[in-house]
Amino acid sequence: MKPKVAVLGGGNGAHAVAADLTFAGYKVTMFEFPQFKSNIQKVLETREIVKEGVSPTGVAKIHVATTDIAEAIKGVSIILVIMPAFGQRMVAMTMAPYLENGQIIALFPGSGGALEIHQVLKEKGIKKDITLCEGVTLPYGARMIGPGKVMVFTEAVILPTGVFPASRTDDTISQLKSLYKTIQPARDVLEAAINNPNPVVHPVATLLSATRIEYSKGNFYLYVEGMTPSVARTFEALTREKIAICDAMGWTLYHWDNLDPRGYNLGNTVEECNKKILNTSMDSAFGKDSIQAGMKMKGPENMKDRFITEDVPYGMVLISNLGDMLNIPTPVHDSVIELCSTINGENYWETGRSVQKLGIKGLDVNNLKKFLTEGEI
Repeated sequence: MKPKVAVLGGGNGAHAVAADLTFAGYKVTMFEFPQFKSNIQKVLETREIVKEGVSPTGVAKIHVATTDIAEAIKGVSIILVIMPAFGQRMVAMTMAPYLENGQIIALFPGSGGALEIHQVLKEKGIKKDITLCEGVTLPYGARMIGPGKVMVFTEAVILPTGVFPASRTDDTISQLKSLYKTIQPARDVLEAAINNPNPVVHPVATLLSATRIEYSKGNFYLYVEGMTPSVARTFEALTREKIAICDAMGWTLYHWDNLDPRGYNLGNTVEECNKKILNTSMDSAFGKDSIQAGMKMKGPENMKDRFITEDVPYGMVLISNLGDMLNIPTPVHDSVIELCSTINGENYWETGRSVQKLGIKGLDVNNLKKFLTEGEI
């Protein structure tokens, strides 16, 4: 019998996940915060999501749509958090009193959010036996095309997913693979977090296209106009900084140098990436076929798009903080964070996902590995 699943979120990815899992025969409950109920108003009224694009397509009749978190997660085996990173702490605080023993909370993507949810539950004194995990990215590249209507442009062909504590990886991944066969185990949740490609691809390409985005008043396609050789060289520099952190922690970097035509990472060892990235051009690093789905998606329309407001504070700041902890310089990350903070009048260093907020500040490599594996030091 298939497990009951809750999908928390009301955006592109959440609609796609709720529809697809419904087509696969799961009883899906979809939740959105009451203050954002307009995101799923159509689904609240009809319990229907129309999915177009990648098969299966059609009208998915989901089990429940609600703005009541207690109703959403009651009796549910797997809770999928499909929302921007800046919503993860709020959803953790909202669902904490209603969690049940044995539940799995999986974030797609996580960007380190599994550890932040762990901190929230710890702060609130929640003693339930909960397993946390997070994937590298969303299962889909999708966009809403109307109320209750989502277009799926592409699907992930591999979803490296870390588990906290990592000692529970085998059992947890086997359960998650019932949802997506593309899920595979990452070493731990931070290996999954550092593998999210968005903090490399989105912020710097947006930053270096700022004048074009503002001049065109949002009539802009990042993957068509923003991926130039100069931008690609900056991607390479950012990736070298991530590789150094991976080398220190024994992590694998699932790199876009080895892509299938749908544009998701198939994976190489860190050593292979390190050899290849230094000699890649834009075309060999990405492959023209690999970004076709992105080319169909318009945006960003302004400098306060999620490509900046999510990927800088919740992606780049974490990488920079990890570099500081491990005594690894990250000057390119730091420069992009500073410039984006200046442009948007925000201090992303303060608002971002720091190692302090994740409860790992000051840990050396051995203690960090112990904490990620065992859940305690």
